[in-house]
Amino acid sequence: LEQGRQQERHYSDGGARATSHCDPLLSCTNSHCSEAFMLASLLPPIICSWRSPGVLMGRSASVVMHTSRGVAVGSAPSIESLRSSLLSTSVGSTLAEEAALRAEGNGPPHTDALLRLFGKSESDVRVTLYRDTAAWCPYCQKVWLLLEEKQIPFRVKKINMRSYGDKPPSFLQRVPGGLLPALELDDQFYTDSLPIMALLDGTFDQGPKMIPARGTADRKRAEKLLQLERELFGAWCRLTFQPGLGIFDGHKRYFLEVMSRVDTALGETEGPWFLGGDAPSLVDLQYVSHVERMVASVAFWKGMKIRGDGAGFSNLDRWLQAFEERPAYMATKSDPYTHVMDIPPQYGPGFSIDEAKPFADRIMGRDGSWSLPLRLDRASDHLAIEPLPPLINHGEEAARHEAASKLIGNFDNVVRFAARGTGKPGRPQFQAPLADPYATPDEARISELDVLLRHVAHALVDGADAAADGLKYDADGLRANAKELVKCLEYLRDRVGVPRDMSEPAALALRAHLNWAMTALLAHGLAMRLALGFRLKARNLMSHTLYNRSWSRRRAQHARALPSLKGPKT
Repeated sequence: LEQGRQQERHYSDGGARATSHCDPLLSCTNSHCSEAFMLASLLPPIICSWRSPGVLMGRSASVVMHTSRGVAVGSAPSIESLRSSLLSTSVGSTLAEEAALRAEGNGPPHTDALLRLFGKSESDVRVTLYRDTAAWCPYCQKVWLLLEEKQIPFRVKKINMRSYGDKPPSFLQRVPGGLLPALELDDQFYTDSLPIMALLDGTFDQGPKMIPARGTADRKRAEKLLQLERELFGAWCRLTFQPGLGIFDGHKRYFLEVMSRVDTALGETEGPWFLGGDAPSLVDLQYVSHVERMVASVAFWKGMKIRGDGAGFSNLDRWLQAFEERPAYMATKSDPYTHVMDIPPQYGPGFSIDEAKPFADRIMGRDGSWSLPLRLDRASDHLAIEPLPPLINHGEEAARHEAASKLIGNFDNVVRFAARGTGKPGRPQFQAPLADPYATPDEARISELDVLLRHVAHALVDGADAAADGLKYDADGLRANAKELVKCLEYLRDRVGVPRDMSEPAALALRAHLNWAMTALLAHGLAMRLALGFRLKARNLMSHTLYNRSWSRRRAQHARALPSLKGPKT
């Protein structure tokens, strides 16, 4: 209450006392100093001073940022200093080196790679792959994997799927139906993933043979397995995109029966692959893109796990683990959240059952899995629908640094993208609910989001503990727009895609740190509301008490002044 009265006195005298709190080390001459002081007037004096926590922590940082709706205090390190700090780490320097190699067509597989040479020269490139910008399309994934496994030099051009945005007219002129994937080989265009894969395997001799020779036993086995894959796909669609589990759980039982046959087929060879050998064949590539999506979707909508010891599909699990040891596959693999967000626009809505809620909450981060500290060890987690493969799981710090690399490397665009959260929706709209390519950002939120996302980047580089004081300091200056800022951070968080933006551990780190920033904003706002509510309640209680006392005295005086009445009481 005393702090509140001091604040009221400060407002009433126009902020004249504010200058006495300025840090003389900064020789503040800012004409809006009093306004900034008002935003920080409920903080302890040591934090109220103009000495930025960034300076106290040995970092240079901006102090005040003026926006169209007031003053936001910016104590986060600059992007330049954060970039320098990141590059001094092993992960940051490795990622920078890999990005330089990608620009030359070399380095490990990556969704950002637009040219893949595999040690050849650019003049050797005969293939251009047109795949989806979201890096999610299962049919594009098959062709992409085959090119990587056979190490066929190729270029990449990214095209929107229909649910996510318009396709360029130049592409529609060459592919009138706009189908993806499309492949250009020696100036000829081809569509449909299976024929494309057969064409590539027959044209290029390098790498593993993907299709067995005609008339062989392996060829007959491959044909039967491809028919079984179509049956599995149909059973999955029947289970996932219809209500419940079917009459007498018929859809569930049929899906599990077909999956059991797939598991048996995988156990008929010595190695993990359908046709044996040391590398996956076209059959394996045909299966894996949809099995990967089945793992996520049947857990999310039907509460069923098909991986792990209790699932009963040990050969399938061994097969998926073999894929997860291959860099090409991990460069194309999505996480469960991306799958369940991208499946409905392409295949139709999935129908949930009550038993699926714990899995759905986990995948959507509603159970605290998108919070700090990160939980990347899933060995004893019964709600984990699949492990985090060692090929991408290098620990919490590595996940943070990869996420920081993506955020810092495209910082200004990310800030403007997040500001769409309170901006104007674009036209036309597209089928995917999270897709809005023509949305316009809310310009009033840009500078505030700049501050918040620099705090997020700071936490990703140095850890949340190192960034916590600065974020708390700035939360006071941003509390007036906390609701709008949270919407913007949610907008960004919900659109982090794997593998398009980063790996799964890095995506978990970024989502968790965005939630960390939102919690700080909301917690600060809640504390302010609670303090104000307590003050108002105390004032109302005091007024009510004084009113009751006054009314009691008046009623007693009035009763004494009335003449006594005789007769029955009523």
